Amino acid sequence: MNKKRKAVKERRRDRLSRLPEPIIHHIFSFLATRSAVQTSVLLRSWRSAWKHVPVLDFSQHSFQRYSSFHRYVGNVLSLRYPLNLRKVKFADGERRSDGRDDSLVIRVIQYALSHAARHLVIDNADDVISPDIYRFSDLFGSTTSSSNCNLETLELEGFEIDSGFGSPGFRMLTSLDLWTCLVACGEEEVLEPFSNFPCLKHLSLRDLLGDFLFPEINDHPGHMKIYGLELVSLKLHTVKFYRIEIDAPKLEFFGIWDDVEWLYYSNLILPSLDHVDIGLHGKLRFDEEDKECVAL
Repeated sequence: MNKKRKAVKERRRDRLSRLPEPIIHHIFSFLATRSAVQTSVLLRSWRSAWKHVPVLDFSQHSFQRYSSFHRYVGNVLSLRYPLNLRKVKFADGERRSDGRDDSLVIRVIQYALSHAARHLVIDNADDVISPDIYRFSDLFGSTTSSSNCNLETLELEGFEIDSGFGSPGFRMLTSLDLWTCLVACGEEEVLEPFSNFPCLKHLSLRDLLGDFLFPEINDHPGHMKIYGLELVSLKLHTVKFYRIEIDAPKLEFFGIWDDVEWLYYSNLILPSLDHVDIGLHGKLRFDEEDKECVAL
C-alpha cells in the first residue's frame, strides 16, 4: 500500500514538473512570497521559479522579529529576476518597538516603481493618530518624481495624506484605494487631494478622516472637494469632513456608507450618474442651518 501511494505521489509531482514555466509562475503568484520561496525545496526544477513570479507579497506578521523581516525582504529583492513585475504588496505589523524604520518600505516602493509594477499595496497597521503613521510625502516624495512611473493601481492603509499627495509620477494612475487614512487639512479653505490624478477612474475611500477631528493636530474646519474629469466610480465609507463637494462629469456609480451625522454634501456635479448605493446609520437631525448641507 505504501508503495502504491508513493507511486501516485510521484506521478502527481511529475505532472506538476511538466507544467510550462509561465503557468507555474502564475500559480505561485497567488502565494505569499515567503511560501513561494519555500516551494524551491519541493522540486529541483522549482529552485529558481520564485525569482520569476510577477507578484511580490511581503507580510511582517509571519515573522517574530522585525529585523528578520527586514533582512528577508532585502534578500528577496536582491535575488529576484528583475523583469516581469506586476504587483507588489507590503504589509507591516506593530514594529517601532522592534526597531522599525522607514528604510525598508521606501526600498520596496522604489523597487516596485523602478521595475514598472502596475499595482502597489502598502498596508500600515498603525492607528491614524499614532506617531508611527506613514506620511505619504516621506515615502513617495523622492520615488515618484519621475514621469516613467507605470503605476495604475495604488492601495494605501494607515497613511497621513499630506501636501505631497499626487506628484507627477502618478499621471497614469487609474484606481486609488485609501483605508484608515488621515488627511492633513492645514489652513486651506477647500482641500482638493485628488486633483493631481488626471487619469483616475476608480476612487474608494474608507475611514478617511480630516485632521481637524483631533484639535491637538489641527483646529481648522476641513472641507474637501473631489474633482475628477475621468472618474466613473466613487465609493465613500465613513469619510469625515465638515463638507464634501463632488465634481465628476463622467461618474456612473456613487456609493455612500456613513453615519448621517457626517452626511454633508453640496455642489454635486454628476451629470452622468447611473447608479447610487446609499447605506446610512444614526439619527438625522434637520434644522435651518443643515438644509443646505444635507443635499442629496
